[in-house]
Amino acid sequence: MTDDLDVLGVLPSDRKKLESMGITKIEQIAVLSPRQLGLGKSKGEGIIRRAHNIIANKSIEDIEIGEKEIRVKVKSLTKPVKKSVLSVLGVYDIHPGSIAVSETRDTIHIFRKSPAFSKIVENAEIQKSIIEERKRTEMLSKGVTLDVEEIKEFAINRGFEGFWRNVFSEIKGNEIMKKSLSVSLFSTFEEPVHSLIIGEPGSSKTLAKELIETTFKDISVIGANTTRAGLVCNLGTGDLGALAYSNNRIVLIDEFDKIPESDIEYCYELLSNGRCSVHSSKIHTEIESHFIMIAFANPREGVFRRKPIEEIPLPPILISRFALIVKTEEISEEDRKALFKEKFYGRSEVRIKSSYYDQWLKVARDFIPEIKASERDVDRYIDKASRIVEIYQSTKLRRDLRMGDYIRRIPLSIARASFKDVDTDVLKESEEIIEESLSSWEEHG
Repeated sequence: MTDDLDVLGVLPSDRKKLESMGITKIEQIAVLSPRQLGLGKSKGEGIIRRAHNIIANKSIEDIEIGEKEIRVKVKSLTKPVKKSVLSVLGVYDIHPGSIAVSETRDTIHIFRKSPAFSKIVENAEIQKSIIEERKRTEMLSKGVTLDVEEIKEFAINRGFEGFWRNVFSEIKGNEIMKKSLSVSLFSTFEEPVHSLIIGEPGSSKTLAKELIETTFKDISVIGANTTRAGLVCNLGTGDLGALAYSNNRIVLIDEFDKIPESDIEYCYELLSNGRCSVHSSKIHTEIESHFIMIAFANPREGVFRRKPIEEIPLPPILISRFALIVKTEEISEEDRKALFKEKFYGRSEVRIKSSYYDQWLKVARDFIPEIKASERDVDRYIDKASRIVEIYQSTKLRRDLRMGDYIRRIPLSIARASFKDVDTDVLKESEEIIEESLSSWEEHG
C-alpha cells in the first residue's frame, strides 16, 4: 500500500529516519526546512520541493494574473498549502522586499513591489497552464467534452426553472415532481437529495424515469424484478444487490414499494451515509456506495382510495431517508385531451435533449455555493423546517431531525443549477418545494 513517503520517493533508509521523528505526511514535510528534515541539504530540498509541487497541484483551483497583483484561489488555505503555493511560484527565490503577500479566506494575494515581480508572473503563468490542463483532463474523465464556460453560460441563461421545464417538457402538470427530480439531479454524491415519487399507474412516473434515463449518463436503472430480489442483498443468491455497485451514479428504482423487508434495514444505513454492513448466508462484508436515489412507487392499494397520506406504502423510518416525497398529480382534463391529441397524431415520442443538459449536471456538481442569505432569512427558514418536523414526525410522511440535512442540501442544489450562491430567493424556492411536496399529501383523493 502506497503512503506519502512512497509518493515522495523517500529511500528505505531515509524513511526510517523520518518515521522515527514522527514525519510521515506530505503536509508535515511541506512546512519544514532541509535542516529540520535532517537528510542533508540537497536531498532535503528535493523532497520538500516534491511535497510543495504535489500539494500545490492538488490545492490550486484558479490563478488570476494582473500587472500588480496575482490572486491564487485554493480549496482550503492551510499553512502547508500557503507555503507550497508560494514555493512553486518562486516567492522564496527572490529578495524578501520584492513582493508583498496577504490572504483572504481561500485566496493568496501577491502584490508587486519591484521589477522582480515579473519572475513570479512567469511562474504563475506556468502553474495556470498546468491547472487548466488538469481541469480539462478531470472534466473529460467525467464525460464533459464541451467547453466549460459555454456550459455555464447555457446554464445561467436558463437557471433552475429552465432546467426542470425543458428536461421534463413532455410531462403535463406535475410541476412539484419536476422540481423535486431536478433538485435530486443537482445534488452531489457526498450530500445527496433522495426523492421518492408515489403515484398511480399512468401518472407520469414512467415518463419521468424515461426522460432521466435518455437525457443523462451515469444512470443505474433498477427494474421491478431487481427491486423484489433485493437492492442491497439478493435474496435468491445471497450476493450483493445493485445498490452496492452504484457508487457515484444516479439510481432510478422502479416499484420501490416492492422492496423486501429484509432489505429495508440495509437501505436505512445506505441512504443515510452511503455505508452499511451486509450479512447473508454467502457474504459478510462492509459496503460503501454513495449515490443519488430517485425511486418510484405505487400507493399501498395501487390507487389512492382514502386520504393519500394513509396510502404511503413504505415504513415511516424508510420514508424519512428521502428528502422529498412527492405525490403525483391527477392530470387536468385540458392536459389529458392535449396528450391524447399528441398520441393520436404520433407526436408523443420523447424528444432527445441537448447533451448540454447532461454536462450541465456534471459541471454544476463541482460548484460549491456559499450561503449568502441573511441570518434573519436563515432563521425564518429554519423555524418553518422545525414546524414541519413537529407536524409530521409521528405520521407516515415522517419528517425528523434529518430535515437538518435536507434544508441545507435542497437550496445548495437549486443554487448549483445556476452557478450562484444561496441567497434569499434560493431559500424561498427551497421552502416552497418542501412545502408543496408535503401539501399534496394533505389533499383528499
